[in-house]
Amino acid sequence: MLPNNDHTPTDLLGASEARTFLKIALEIRYRKRGRINLADFSRRAGFSSRSFISEYLSGKKGLSRESLNQLKATLKLPKHYKDLFTLLAYRDQPELINQKFTPEELEKKIAAIKSSIVRQTEILERIQNPERLISSPILFRVFAALGTEEQGATLQDIATRTKLTPGNAAEYLQVLMQEGVVVFQDDRYFSPSMQMDFLRRSTPTSLADLLKALCSQMLTDAEDIPQDPKNSLFYTAFSIQSHQLPEFKERLREAISGVLDQYQDGQGDCIHELFLCTKS
Repeated sequence: MLPNNDHTPTDLLGASEARTFLKIALEIRYRKRGRINLADFSRRAGFSSRSFISEYLSGKKGLSRESLNQLKATLKLPKHYKDLFTLLAYRDQPELINQKFTPEELEKKIAAIKSSIVRQTEILERIQNPERLISSPILFRVFAALGTEEQGATLQDIATRTKLTPGNAAEYLQVLMQEGVVVFQDDRYFSPSMQMDFLRRSTPTSLADLLKALCSQMLTDAEDIPQDPKNSLFYTAFSIQSHQLPEFKERLREAISGVLDQYQDGQGDCIHELFLCTKS
C-alpha cells in the first residue's frame, strides 16, 4: 500500500536525489490505485527485468542513459520535471552526463529549474479569472507564440506566428498580462514557462465555453482544414469496456503529452493546434 503521504507534483521539488524523486513520482502516479505497482510500471517502461526498478530504488543498481530515458518517458511528467529528474540523476551518477558540467554549473541548473516550476505554480494560483483564459482558444495560441523563457518574443514575432495583426495580438497579450501569466520588458513579452496547464483551473462551464469556441472555429475552417497537408484529421468509433475508460483516457493523454514534449520548440516558426475530445 502507499504511505500516508499525500504527495503532490510540487513535492518533487524537495527531492535531493533521483531515487527520492522517482519514489515520490510513483506514489503520485499510482495514488488512485492505492498501491505502487512496480511490475506494471516496469512493463510500461519496457524493462526486461521486473526487479530493476526495485533494485534501483534500494540502491543496488544505478541507471544507464537508456534506462534514464525509459523512466522519463514512462513517468509522463511535464518537461521541467523530467529535466529536474535528469539533472538529479546526473548529480548522483556523473558518468551519465553527455556534456561536461562542473558541479557548480549542475547545481545552478537544478536551482533554476526548481525556481521556474515554483514561479509557474504561483502564477497559476494567482490567476484571478481562469475562465477568461480558458474560454478563448486564441489566448492559447498567443501564449504558445511567446518564445523561450529566456528570450521571449516581440509583438511582431507573436503576430507572425499566430497570423494575427499586431493590434489584435496586443489586445490578447494585454489579457494575459492582466492575469499575470505574461510580463512585458524591454519591448519583449515573456512567460515564466513555455508550458502552463491552464486547464488545471478549469470548471465544467469554462470547458464548455472552450468547446463551443473551438467547434465554431473548426466549422468556419472546415473546408480548409483537410486541404492543408500540414493539418491532420482523425476520427474513429470503437467498442470498449466502460470500466476501462478512465485508464484509456489517462494513457491517451500521457501519449499525447509525451509527443508534445518531444516536438515543442519555443523558437518554432508557427503555432500548431491540437484539439482532442473523446466521448461515449
